[in-house]
Amino acid sequence: MASRQEKKNVKWIGPAVATVVVLFMAFLISPHLFQPVAHERKQMERTDQAQVNASLETVNKINEPLHVVSSANQQKYMTIAYIDESTSQVVPISIEKEDQDDDQVQAWLKTYEQVQLPQMIKPHQSYIDMVDVNEKGETLVFQAKNDLSIDTLKEANRFKDMIKETLKWSKYENVQIKSVKGSQLHLGAAGSIGTISIDKQTKHAYYALENKSGTFLVPSKKQYPSYEDAVEAMKRAGEAGLQPLLQEETIQNVATNGKQVTITFGATAKLTDSIDHILLIEGLLLTAKDFGYTDVSIQNAGTDQVGPYELKKPLEVPALPNPVVIKEH
Repeated sequence: MASRQEKKNVKWIGPAVATVVVLFMAFLISPHLFQPVAHERKQMERTDQAQVNASLETVNKINEPLHVVSSANQQKYMTIAYIDESTSQVVPISIEKEDQDDDQVQAWLKTYEQVQLPQMIKPHQSYIDMVDVNEKGETLVFQAKNDLSIDTLKEANRFKDMIKETLKWSKYENVQIKSVKGSQLHLGAAGSIGTISIDKQTKHAYYALENKSGTFLVPSKKQYPSYEDAVEAMKRAGEAGLQPLLQEETIQNVATNGKQVTITFGATAKLTDSIDHILLIEGLLLTAKDFGYTDVSIQNAGTDQVGPYELKKPLEVPALPNPVVIKEH
């Protein structure tokens, strides 16, 4: 990974994303406080001269997946969600760490602060220095430094999905919200916010999205009642800017048993080592993970090997999506 330019004073970066999380949690409790946000989103202004204009280089190693991270390599990456500028789709990106021992929260914030990606939106600098963030095991504790106004809360709608997606792939199971005095955050008629559980199984289908930063596997905004329904949705054109992973291929049957899934392709199916079919396999695996399954068996695919995937045995669902390395321009 290319070295990144360091700022002389980075004490302020800790609260930036934490503030957005506080506001996001407030949104969940009290959605009526927010104004609707237009579908079109403009790219955020670059207020920090230390930002890196970067490109993403796909991790492409022999016998390694292209667009997912295995559980064995999970600690090498941190997953951060950005927003695609043209479609408003939330894009989870797993960035290779410079140091695997780095504090997870500070690594997130350092990357958000210093890396500007083509056609990707990240948090606005106006959220800086409004809360303190601390870690207690699998719980993140956010304490507001000042009282939050309704006008400030309205801005959080823009980033709630991005923060939700970032925390989904983290080790954190809960977020604890505290007021400036250390008590539960009180939002008037909306009530109080205490400890919020982070949903790890969001029941989304996965699609392909391509922009100037690369090609990514992206979750749908829509939730589905079952894995079978999600796979069926992957045959159709997705939401704005999302391309279906199932195109000419036909799936005859999807069966679930406990934590395992079996996918049987139709009689005429013939998967290959093409990038499209590797993306298809990885999209099916990520979708299975989103429903809490651990293994996927692929049957009647017309081949025993697709890219790095041996189809003779069950495939373990990945740990993280879209592994990349940041390269400075």
